[in-house]
Amino acid sequence: MTSFLAQIRQDLAIAWASRMDGAVMLIFFVIIVTMFPLAIGPDAAILAPLAVPIIWIAALLSILAGFDRLFSADSRTGWIDQIALSNLSLAYYAVAKAAAHWLVTAVPLLLTVPVMAILLQMPIAAIAPLIVALIPGTIALTLLGIIGASLSEGARRGGGLMALLVLPLAVPILIFGVLASQSETLASPHLMLLGAVGLVLMAVAPPVAAAALAESDEDASQ
Repeated sequence: MTSFLAQIRQDLAIAWASRMDGAVMLIFFVIIVTMFPLAIGPDAAILAPLAVPIIWIAALLSILAGFDRLFSADSRTGWIDQIALSNLSLAYYAVAKAAAHWLVTAVPLLLTVPVMAILLQMPIAAIAPLIVALIPGTIALTLLGIIGASLSEGARRGGGLMALLVLPLAVPILIFGVLASQSETLASPHLMLLGAVGLVLMAVAPPVAAAALAESDEDASQ
C-alpha cells in the first residue's frame, strides 16, 4: 500500500510540475461545451434538452485526451522495469496511474460542470443528478482509458489506435451516463448500471493493463 500511494503522489507531483497540460484538457472541455451555444444560439428550448449529452461527450473526449502518452514517459525512462522488479505489481501500478489521472483531469472537470450546465440553460435542479452520474462515469472512462493506453503503448500512431480501441467500448458508459443524468432521482436504475460497468472495469482493467505493459516492456527490451 505504501508503494501504491507513493506512485500516486509521484504522478500528482509530475502533474503539478506540468500543470499546463492538465489546464489544456480542462480548457478543451470548456471549448467543446461553449461551441454549442455559439453554433446553435442561446435559445433555452433548444439548448436545455441537449445539455446533458453535450457535457457527457465533452467529458469523454477531455478525459481520454491525455491517455495516449500516459505510460510513455515511464516506459522511456525505464520506470516500468523498476516497477516490475519492486513489490508493487504492474496491476496496482496501473490502478495508481488511473487514480492520479482521475484526480488531475476529472476532479477539475466536475468542479466546472455546474457553470457549463448553467451556460447550456440547464435547470438548477438537474445539475445534481448530472454530477452524481459523472462521478462513476468518469471513473469508468478512466479505467477504460488505462486499458487503451496500455494496449497501444509502444505502437506507432498510438493515439489513433487508442481511439479505435476505447471509443466503441465507451458507448455503453455514455448511454447509461446520459440516461442516469436525466433521471429525476439520484438513485436511478441507469446509475446502478453505470456503477456496475465501473465495477466490471475495476476488475478487468488492472490485469489487462499489467499484461499489456509487461508484453510491451518485453518487446522493447528485445
